[in-house]
Amino acid sequence: MSVKVKLGFVPSYRFRFSEWCSQLRDESLAVLRSIEGVEVVVPERAAEGTTPCPACGTTATGAVCGLDEGEGVAEYFASQKVDGVILCPLDFGDERSASKIAEKLQVPVLLYATKEPPAIEGPGLARQSDSYCGNLSMASGLYRRNIPFRYAGIFFPNEPELRQEFETFAAAVAVVKALVGARIGQVGVRPVTFETVAYDEVAMIQKFQQNVIPLNMADIVAAAKSFADDDPAVQEIIANNRASHPILTVADDYLLNEAKVELALRNFYTENKLSAMAVQCWPSIGREMGISVCSMYGRLTEDEMLTACEVDVLGALAMICNYYGAMGRIKPHFIDWTIQHRENPNWLLAWHCGNAPVSLAADPEKVALRSRANMTGELPVKEGDATAGLNQFQVKPGVVTFCRLQEYDNEWKMLIATGEIVHTDEELAGTWSWVEVRDHEELYRTLVEEGFVHHASMIHGDQTDVLLQVCDYLDIEPVVVL
Repeated sequence: MSVKVKLGFVPSYRFRFSEWCSQLRDESLAVLRSIEGVEVVVPERAAEGTTPCPACGTTATGAVCGLDEGEGVAEYFASQKVDGVILCPLDFGDERSASKIAEKLQVPVLLYATKEPPAIEGPGLARQSDSYCGNLSMASGLYRRNIPFRYAGIFFPNEPELRQEFETFAAAVAVVKALVGARIGQVGVRPVTFETVAYDEVAMIQKFQQNVIPLNMADIVAAAKSFADDDPAVQEIIANNRASHPILTVADDYLLNEAKVELALRNFYTENKLSAMAVQCWPSIGREMGISVCSMYGRLTEDEMLTACEVDVLGALAMICNYYGAMGRIKPHFIDWTIQHRENPNWLLAWHCGNAPVSLAADPEKVALRSRANMTGELPVKEGDATAGLNQFQVKPGVVTFCRLQEYDNEWKMLIATGEIVHTDEELAGTWSWVEVRDHEELYRTLVEEGFVHHASMIHGDQTDVLLQVCDYLDIEPVVVL
C-alpha cells in the first residue's frame, strides 16, 4: 500500500505579486508535486474574465494575500480535506491570512522562508523579497495562536534540503492522520501475567479520538471453525503461505487451521475498517485451534493489517507510527527488548517468537516456517502440534528506528531510539536481529526509568525527525536516545 497525504500549499505575498513571487511559487510547487505519496492542493489563478473565488480554489494571483482570501482558501482547503499545510512567504508575505488558514484548519503546519535574490536594478536600490523578515511575522502569528509548527529553514526551491523537509513533513503528517481517529482492534484479553500491556481506553479517546473495537477470541475461533476446508479463501491463504516459505517443517493440519483463523482475523480487520489490531497469542488459540499464531501476525502485517502481539494495544499504536512514518514503503517488526549480547555490550537482541513479515528477511531463501519445539527442523513433522506456526529468519541489516508509545496519568510519551542491525552467522529461534546502539546502558536505563515496557515497534530507516515532528503536533513528550 502506498500511503497518501494531501498537503495544502499557501504561497503568501504582500501588496504586489511580482515575477519573483510567481517564479518561487511555481518552482516550490514543482518540488512538492514530485514527492511520492503527496497530493498538493493550492489556489490557482482565476481565469481571465472571471471573478476569483478563494473558497472555490481561485484567487487573483494563484497566491494568497489578505484576510478575505485567507478565509476563503481555508474554506477551500477544508472542503478538500487537506491533512497538512505548508506556508511560504514568497516575499514579505501576509501573516494574517497565513495564520488564519492554519488557525481554521488545525492540521500540522510547515513554515519556510525563501532566500533573498539580487536587488532590483534601478535608482531605488529596492530588495526583491524580504521573506527573511516576513517569515518572523508569520511565525509569531502562529506562536501567539498556540499553533504548533515546524520551521524548515530558508531555501531556494531547488535546494535538496527543502525537498528533504517536504518529505519529512509529509511522513509526519501521514502519522498524525493515521493516529488521530484510528480504530484499533482488540482480540481477546491480555496474558494473565502481563500487566505490562495494560492501557487506558479513555486516554486514547481523549488524546487521539480513537476507538477500540473489542472482540472475544471465542468469536474468532467460532468464525474460523465455520469455514469449510475447501473454501476458496482458505485454500488461497494456504497456497500463499506455502509460497512465502521456502522451508516448511509444519504439518498440513497446521496450514489448514492457520488459514481459517487468519481469514477470520482478516474479515474482522476489514469489516471494522481497522488501522491496527492487538491480538491474544496464547493460551486459548493453541488450545482451541491447535496452532501458534506468530507467523500469522507477520503475514497480516505484511498485508498492511498491522498486528501487535499479546493484546498490546499501545504497541499497535507504535506500529502505526513506524509504518506511516515510512509512508507504507516498509513493514515494522513488533519486537521484544530481549537480551544484551554476551560479548558486545552495545548489541541487543530485537526478537519475537516468529512474527516478522517475510519481506524483512536477510536471506529470503532461508525463510522457514517452524514449530516452537523444532526450530532446527531436525525433528519429524507431526500433526496436532500446537506449537507449530513460527517464522524463523534473521532480519536484514540496516539502520532502524525503535518506537514505543506509553501513557501514564493522561500524559503521553514516545520513545524514539535508533540503532543498526548487524548481520551474523548464527541460527536463532524465531525472527530476530542483533541491533547495535550507540550506548546500550543509556538506552536500557531510559527504558527502565521512563516506564517503557518490554515491547516496541522497529522499522528500517532513521525516523527520528519524522517522529519528533509527530510529537510536536500531537503534544507528546519525546524521549530520544540516539
